[in-house]
Formats: sequence, C-alpha cells, structure tokens
Amino acid sequence: MAIFSLKHEATTIKQLKKVVKYNSNNKLGLNNSNNPRLISVSSNCGYCSNINDQNDYNQLVDNFILSVDANSQLSKNSRQKYLYEHSIISFSNEDDEKLGMTNALKLAIKTAKKYDPNFEKTPYMIWPQVDSGKLHFHLVRGYHDEMGNYHRQSNSGLKRQAAVQKIEKDYKLTLTGKNNPENYIWKIDANNKKKKIYVANLSDDHKKIAKNKSIDYDLKIDELGNIKYSLKTKENKLISDINKNKDIHRENKKIVNNKINVIYGKITELEKPIKYSVFQIFKNWFTDQVKIDKEYKQSLMNENKNEVSKLQGKIENDRDKRKDIHYNLIDKKLINEKEINIVNNKKRHILNKKDDLLNDDDIFSNLKNTVNNAYRNSKSTKEFIDILNDNKIEIYVNKRDNGTGGITFTSLDYDISLAGGKINSYLTYGKIKKNDADLFEYLNNRSFKNGEKLSIGNDFNVKDLNYNYKQVRNTDGSLSIFYNKKDELKRPNNFNLKISEDKKTISLSPNSNTFDLELTYKIAKENGWKGASSQNKELTLNSMRISFKNNKDDLFFFQLENSLISLDDVKSVVLNEKMSNSNLINLYDNKLTNNSIDEQRQFVLSNLDKRYNVNYVKQELNKDRSLKSILNDKDDLIRLKIDHKNDLNNNVRIENSNKKRYKF
Repeated sequence: MAIFSLKHEATTIKQLKKVVKYNSNNKLGLNNSNNPRLISVSSNCGYCSNINDQNDYNQLVDNFILSVDANSQLSKNSRQKYLYEHSIISFSNEDDEKLGMTNALKLAIKTAKKYDPNFEKTPYMIWPQVDSGKLHFHLVRGYHDEMGNYHRQSNSGLKRQAAVQKIEKDYKLTLTGKNNPENYIWKIDANNKKKKIYVANLSDDHKKIAKNKSIDYDLKIDELGNIKYSLKTKENKLISDINKNKDIHRENKKIVNNKINVIYGKITELEKPIKYSVFQIFKNWFTDQVKIDKEYKQSLMNENKNEVSKLQGKIENDRDKRKDIHYNLIDKKLINEKEINIVNNKKRHILNKKDDLLNDDDIFSNLKNTVNNAYRNSKSTKEFIDILNDNKIEIYVNKRDNGTGGITFTSLDYDISLAGGKINSYLTYGKIKKNDADLFEYLNNRSFKNGEKLSIGNDFNVKDLNYNYKQVRNTDGSLSIFYNKKDELKRPNNFNLKISEDKKTISLSPNSNTFDLELTYKIAKENGWKGASSQNKELTLNSMRISFKNNKDDLFFFQLENSLISLDDVKSVVLNEKMSNSNLINLYDNKLTNNSIDEQRQFVLSNLDKRYNVNYVKQELNKDRSLKSILNDKDDLIRLKIDHKNDLNNNVRIENSNKKRYKF
C-alpha cells in the first residue's frame, strides 16, 4: 500500500522556511529525546552526513532555499503563482518491514518520479519521520528547475493516485484501489448480462496515518535500517493520563487558592479600624465621614467575599470536571485490562475488531457500512434496493438543469442523511451513470407521461383517494405527494409522487412501493388519462401488475416507452390468470411485445376463451386478419364451432353403422 497526498502549496520564501522548520524541529507532545522528529534527510541540493551537526544541516537547508528562490527568479511568467509543494508519502506497516528504511526512502523518491518525471530536475528535500509511530516521508519540492521552467502538475490528485498504483504493482506492495481484486464486483444489468465494475471497499487505508495522534504501535528501527512494528498496550498512557488529570486539578486548585489568599489578605486589612488624625477626629464630630468610611469598607469586603465565593465555585466545578474525566479514564483502563487479557498473541486481530465495534457505535458509520456492503454484495439493482428497504434506508436523486445530479441516502431510523460520495466515491451520480447503467436507469426514469393533461384542479385532494397521503403545492406549480409520516418541510425532495406543473408527468421516488403505484394508477385513471408510458421497464411491469389487479381490462394501461416488453414479461404480470379479449386484442393488434408473430399467435390462442374455435381463429390469424375483427364476429364464430362439432358427431355415427353392417 502506498499513500501520496498533498498537504499544501505556498507562494513565498517565508512560507518555505516555515515548512522546512516544521519538518526539522521537534513538536511539543509527540517529540522528545526518545522520539525525535528529525532522524534523517535527503536532498538533491547537497548532502548532510550528520543531522546532529547543526552547521552541516543548516548549510543543506540554505542551499535548498536558495535554489528554490534562484530558480523561481528565472521565470518570466507572472501567472505562476505557487513556489513549492509539501507532500507526504507513506507505505503500509507490512511494506515498511519488508523494505527497511533505505529501500523505503528510495521507493518514496521513485514514487515522486512516477508522479512527475521531471521531479529530480527541481530542488527537493525529503525527511523520513516516525514521530507519529508510523514511518512516513515529508517531501518539500520547488516547482522551478534551473532553467526557470515550471513543473506544477495539473490534476495532481489523479496523477498521485496513478503513481502509487503503479508503484504497488511494480514493487509488489500491499495492493489497494484498482490493484486490489477485492475492490471489483459483478453486477447484472437489465439484459441479464454480467458486468465487472470497480467499487472501492470501505477501509481505513486512506486515513491520515501520518497524523499525530494516540499511537497503537511501537516502531523500532535498528542500525541497519530494519523496521519492526509491534502493537503496544495503552496501560502506561492511561495511568499517565489519570495522574496528569490529578495534577491538573491540584495545579488549578493551587492557583485559585493563591488568589483566594490574596483576597483574604485584603479583607483582613479592611477589617482593621481606620486611624484618624486629631484634626480628622475633630472634623468627624461635625460630619458623617466615619459612617461613610465604614459603609465603603463594608462594600469592599462584600465584593471580596463574593469574589472568594466565585473562586471556590470554580474549584468545585473543576473538581467535578476532573472527577468525570477520572472515572472515564478508569473505565478505559478497566476495558484496556480486559482487552490485554484477551489479546495475547492475537493483538492485531482483536484491536482491528475493536475499531470495527467502535465504528458500529457511530450511526454515520453504520449508514456508510450498510449502504456500501449492500451495493457490493447485491447482484442486481432490485436486490440492492430491497436491502436498503429492509434496513429502512431511502435513496434520493436530485437532478440539476445542467444534466448533473446528486444522490443522497437517508436512514429513517436515525433521521440522518449522507451524500453518496461521502459513503463511497463510486456511489456518486456521475460514477453510477458511468459504471452501473441499470441502477442509473432505475433512479432516473421513474415517471409516467401522457400527452394529455390530468384534469386536476385546485380542489384536488389526495386524501379522497388515499387518506394515508398528504400533498404540498410547490412554488413552481408542481404538486408533491408525501406519505403522512414524512416531514415534507425538512426533506422536500423526499416525495412519494410528484405531478409536474404541466400535469403531463407523474414522477415516483426510487423508494416507491405498491401503495404509491396504486395511487399513481388511481390519479391517472380518474383524471382523464387513457394510459401512461415510462422508460423504466421495472416500474412499468410493477405498475401493470397494479392496474391488472384493479381492472382486468387495464393490463396495458401502463406501457414501456420507446421499447417493447416480451411475452415472458406479460406472463410474469398476469401469472396464471386468463387475459380478457380487450387485452389480447391490444397485445396482438398493436404489437406490444418484441416476440415473433408466430409466438404472439400461439400466446393469443392459448389465452382464448373456451367458447371459441381455436382452429378457426388460428386459420384467420394466418390470413393476417386483426384479432379484433375475428372476435367481433362472435356469434358466427361460436356457431361455426357448434356446426363443426355436429359434423364430427355425424361422421362418428356413420362410421359406427358401417362397422355394424360389415360385422353382420
């Protein structure tokens, strides 16, 4: 596994000096004499044999900064805004142990060269660092070469990703992304054909493993550059945190008590009697100065006492706060002790499981994992939608006028929503459009159209058709219909049905159920439509089932636009029920299926009423007559059938009499 990410770009030499200092000096907290930040350096601007030699290291830094500055001065293009870039390159723990420090450094430089073949023409410095408990490389590189040519990369994110994918393959590192076979899944499209598509699995691979945080690994690098990671317990850290928490409270209490003692000193001084001179005593006989002085002193004493009460309250609050933190740390310590007893030789496995459990407690992680796993494990669009419905997760599509859109997944249990791209970069509107045509078709073309307007006026009330729904008139004139329990103000796009402003289209949400389809049928049927068409085959077939259930003559009320269904589709709708004459006429005469004419005729004959003479109908159909014209002559058709039976009976009687005469 390789990670190559851009931290920042900047425009001035001052910023360049700061980033070099950042990569050179220890940072408070994680860095100390046992875990230094600066362990090595490599550059094409010079050589530093001993990083502990301050002069030697500073000389290399000065050469690098001067090279970047001098090269940029040669450029005459004022639009070249950025001076340098700061990136991070990192490999997995297993790859680090396999490569060792020296080879890992070489591979980091090769990764940068894959990203930009002109990398070594520009001045760079690269620092291996382990201060986060994980080996990673900070790379700072100027954009100009010695000729003043500018080498800043466009679409750098894609190029970095392509570089690390190539490095993983070439050097047999841990496979990620498109190199990993586990990130490919098979989908079945609308034509029942298998299609292999790339959908990255959710993992922790792309977390900032170089970020300074609580470290779960002990990293050891020996004199030969060999690297070894080992899981460490958090026992010492927890004990340290507990003691540190106590020390903080003691220190805070000490500071506040010192302030209180100062105030008590002021109060003591104020309690002392005022010493007046003889002249003042004589003067006070004729004035209220003594009383005024006493009142003033008393007010000052009261203010100081109030201040003491506030400070004592701060001590109490800090004690309660530190008490909560203390108990929290104690709980963590107990949990950690239990884990240590369980882990033994399976530490890594157990800790990974622990991370999974922690993620499961996060409702957003739950939603992410459920949707991602549902998409990866489902074989078809229907299966994916069914899994989402079973988990009470709804999917919404917001279309924009420019042809783009957004996809949102909402958990009804937790009332939270996440954009598809936040769950998986391959669940965005554009990626689904490119990679999964069947799902894209399902999400987008969920509407029925008719050239005629629905006769819906301002007095229309959906509760007259189904009291479980409510309606909202939108500002654009369209009408959104919601299930009663939905919050139409919070999620206005979470409609069940939507009638367009021109009243020629009824749209349904991707989460529509049989009740929504039945309401669609009633609205269309009772407001003037003789039929409706959709580009979505799955939606059309489900709606045909609803219309056929409500009215046996309305099997083809909903039809597929710009395409034809098959006889097998019709059979899946009607099941074992016989079709009415009007449905058979509509199917055959209007050529509503994509089957051959012989298959259509055979289907019609098998669904005819028993009263009709099948042979006669077949004979007439072979003459290319319409089924309607044949069945309209119903009386003659039935009479022909009866006459045919009589002829057969007469023939049988004659044969029997001949047999008897011969026998006699």
